[in-house]
Amino acid sequence: GLREAMLETVIPRGEADRVMVVLGEHAGRVGRILERQPARSRALVQLERDEAGRVVPLDYDAVCHYLGGHEDD
Repeated sequence: GLREAMLETVIPRGEADRVMVVLGEHAGRVGRILERQPARSRALVQLERDEAGRVVPLDYDAVCHYLGGHEDD
């Protein structure tokens, strides 16, 4: 019985906090926030397990705070 309008994106506040991408071509990937752009509701995220160390700009709605374990746990 939940509607999307009832949900709110939670962006972590700490430095280098981990997020999971939930929308777009990188959905399911985990990364770290390198920079927040609150005026644009965007964050620069470095994707984990990316050989190129890619940094991608993502809308806040495309990411959520990730509390899961590390891949090497």
